Amino acid sequence: MLTKLLKYDLKYMIKNMSVFYILVLVFAMLTRIFFSIEDSLIFNIIGQICVGTMISMMVSIVINTMLRSWIGFRDSVYKDESYLTHTLPVTKNEIYNSKFIQAFIFFIVGFIVIVIGLFIAYYTEARWLLLKEYINSITTGLDISTIYFVVSILVVVFLEIFNAIQCGFFGIIVGHRKNNHKILFSVIFGFIIYIVAQVMVLGLMFIVALFDEGLMQLFTSNVLSNIGSFKLLINLTIILYIVIIFVMSFVCKKIFNKGVNVE
Repeated sequence: MLTKLLKYDLKYMIKNMSVFYILVLVFAMLTRIFFSIEDSLIFNIIGQICVGTMISMMVSIVINTMLRSWIGFRDSVYKDESYLTHTLPVTKNEIYNSKFIQAFIFFIVGFIVIVIGLFIAYYTEARWLLLKEYINSITTGLDISTIYFVVSILVVVFLEIFNAIQCGFFGIIVGHRKNNHKILFSVIFGFIIYIVAQVMVLGLMFIVALFDEGLMQLFTSNVLSNIGSFKLLINLTIILYIVIIFVMSFVCKKIFNKGVNVE
């Protein structure tokens, strides 16, 4: 039943997000076309407009993936749609898991669309080599592989944003247990748990830093002399976010299973 529920949730997200995906790709192609026309002020201006629109659509993909994940969760669990949702032969764990997987999938899809859009708009062999040289200059100084550096940074950013999405789920679940001002309480509780999660990450890093002089330098100065400490920082950040995401998922389902106050 989880598969059928997830299929419905994915259709909801496709309906709401596809327009942003299409607009990113369309304006990426227009950017490429207009910037390829040289010695024309008009086409250059139009190209700049296309760039601005493309970037705004990319930002909209990230923001709307978060917002639509939250709105879809609220509507299907607490609003009019919930009367159908709660009559289905599914557990609350399956409902939550479906929303969790949906947000995860569409965040990845959105990221892929953004990368493709940037590739279409800006890729040239010269720019690619320049980007590689810039990244290599960083990784050479840190004595780490380029692939490790790029992948680890992207994973950290991904987990940070996905953690924020789940904090929103937590806020909605706790906020809708109140009798009044449910949206306000949802925002407040979501923001509080997000801050708590960030403090936990920093706090656990500081505890580890007490036993690692190189890592402690990140708290006491802006100099990193130990490359191993940089790798430790990245790996520790990834592990902590993964643990926090799954622990919070468990907590959300625990509270969710206590009951739902349908509006």
